[in-house]
Amino acid sequence: MKKILKFSLVLAAVVLTAVQAHAGNADFSLDLIKEEGKTVSFSLKEIKKIDLSIYDINDSLIYQEKVTSEENINRTYDLTALPDGIYFLKAEDDHKISKYKIEVVGNTAKLSADAISEVYKPVLVNKNGIVTVNILNLEKTPVTVVLYDSNQAEVYNETFEADLYVGKMFDLTAAQNGKYTFEITYNGKTFMETVSNK
Repeated sequence: MKKILKFSLVLAAVVLTAVQAHAGNADFSLDLIKEEGKTVSFSLKEIKKIDLSIYDINDSLIYQEKVTSEENINRTYDLTALPDGIYFLKAEDDHKISKYKIEVVGNTAKLSADAISEVYKPVLVNKNGIVTVNILNLEKTPVTVVLYDSNQAEVYNETFEADLYVGKMFDLTAAQNGKYTFEITYNGKTFMETVSNK
């Protein structure tokens, strides 16, 4: 009974850490300013630095830029050179990747004001070799965590059920000193992060 209670308390602490890690970070949002012909203008609020890119329906990169600003980020894109079709604007910061749909038809371009998908990046906290992995999984897709040692040998591999929050603690204090790489896959994205247990 004590083991179950201890595990429940640890799991509750992991989930709370995940919520706090994401809630403590400013969360950007896109405001559509205007659409005129094949030109779209938008503003990203609550963010000072972001990577913006445009992809076609086959996921081929068309345009990419890194933007920093002391105020809200305002952008205007002239899409005249694009043929009719569906495109995607990807906005990525340190915590989240949002994807917006762009429809180009005739002499007009329309940008969706709401994200068609949002993926929060996993949060890894390393405290002297005790690594906590926290994932806010809004799409509730299965989450696979693979851990590799410094020789790229797989030392851990587990797929978690499709829950809103996934949390796991790793004790690397007894492992051989070195760097360990976490490969975390969910919602069609793979994230890699390397930590040290020294």
